[in-house]
Amino acid sequence: MGKIKKTKITSFDAAECGAFGDVLSKAADSQRVTVGLLGLGYFEYWRMYPRLQEIVRQDLDGVFKRLTASLGSVKVIYPGMVDTLDRAEAAGAEFAAASVEIVLVFEGTYIPDFITLHALNRVGPHAKVILVNTQTGPDLCPTDNYMATMRNSALIGISQLTGSFRKMKRDYDVVSGEIGDPAVYREIRTLVQAHAAVRQLRTCTYGLIGHVFRGMYDLEFDAAKVKGFLGPEVMTIQAEHLIELWQAVEDRDVDRAAKALFARFRHKKITLDDVKRSCRLGLAMKKLKHKFNLDGLCFLGQHYIEKMTGAPARMGASMMLEDDHTMVACEGDIAGLVMMQLLHAFTGNRPFQAEWGQFDRQHNALFLLGHGIGSPEMAGDDRQVTLTCSPEEWGFKGNGLNYEMIMKPGLVTMGHFLNVGDSWRMLISEGEAIEFPCLPCDEIHAMIKVASPVEDYLRQVLKQGVAHHLIVAHGQVAGELEKTADLMKVENFIIK
Repeated sequence: MGKIKKTKITSFDAAECGAFGDVLSKAADSQRVTVGLLGLGYFEYWRMYPRLQEIVRQDLDGVFKRLTASLGSVKVIYPGMVDTLDRAEAAGAEFAAASVEIVLVFEGTYIPDFITLHALNRVGPHAKVILVNTQTGPDLCPTDNYMATMRNSALIGISQLTGSFRKMKRDYDVVSGEIGDPAVYREIRTLVQAHAAVRQLRTCTYGLIGHVFRGMYDLEFDAAKVKGFLGPEVMTIQAEHLIELWQAVEDRDVDRAAKALFARFRHKKITLDDVKRSCRLGLAMKKLKHKFNLDGLCFLGQHYIEKMTGAPARMGASMMLEDDHTMVACEGDIAGLVMMQLLHAFTGNRPFQAEWGQFDRQHNALFLLGHGIGSPEMAGDDRQVTLTCSPEEWGFKGNGLNYEMIMKPGLVTMGHFLNVGDSWRMLISEGEAIEFPCLPCDEIHAMIKVASPVEDYLRQVLKQGVAHHLIVAHGQVAGELEKTADLMKVENFIIK
């Protein structure tokens, strides 16, 4: 018999050809969040009011239909109306078998706590509970009889549950509104999306090439606090890993990517060789992401990657954003990378890593200047994008490469994190990207109109204390971010 060949397992830092013992061999499965609908009624009322049982059943079936329509791809488990302890046992078992993570409690009538709690206890203490207080109309009907008041007695049962939960020190969320009101289901969707985003972050690994830019104390971080509060693991990757991949990139792949990019956009101040240098680095950055199964990448460009490769990493970051939907940040901004991932998860749009720039009193707007990290989609049309030189030279050869474009008009959300004491604080703000001439500044930029007088807005921002980076994306998702901060157990402040 021949000898069994054993695979050599090493640390990724050893850069051996065998398997890595400290890196996932394949990307983790991205599973959908599973939600359980616990629709409740009280068996005692059925013998008193025989028609009520079917009415309440139809009410709860309607809830299920609205939920599935609102939550889209989220899987909703509904075992049918629970009105007895046996049905609570069966529902709880079904939830447990489906690995339900969030239970939505809708009471079609009042029901005692012990039946509700029996179903919840079968799921386990780690499932998130959302108590939904509903009634069948927005107002009290003067002609309602006692049966009608029992159909709308959810508030009795929900209030009772809150008292019991507080005594038990069990966490919960609350939504309240009319049973058919779309706003109720939008609020539920916000809570579910926030839960899904936090769960996803806790499974992420970010690669960090280099370190935080020297002297940017606002961006400095403790990897344990990033993991403990924000979720991702930060894996420091030596530049040699990137350089090896950069050296191995095939010339034909570089030529193909560079010629496509050069032909796609109008250009100025650059040559095809400049594009090739940046594309070679971009292709290597993509390979690094796949080699180590990274969910995001953070790098230090200045006097680090630029000097070693002769090219800025900005275009590589944009390539990863556009092609792979992989979030990439610069200057060691790990917290900004988390905000990029959140905004992308909630809006579906690729975010823009910007810096606070100037104010414009005439338009009541903020001018935000980029660091070259954004996707052409933020300009709305390839005809609004110019390939240009890099505005700052930190050691690369030739002219460098960057996008010159301005964010297209539309509602936006802005945010970032700041490490404060033992925890983090999240900045949340909404605004509107406005029509404005694209500046000939060789950089990505935006003009964002805010609600408060812009100088008052900036006073509030600066009084709170913020990072000098700001992440921006089209779409308004302040509610999702606020709920995410709650789930992360970090502070948040909202600037309007």
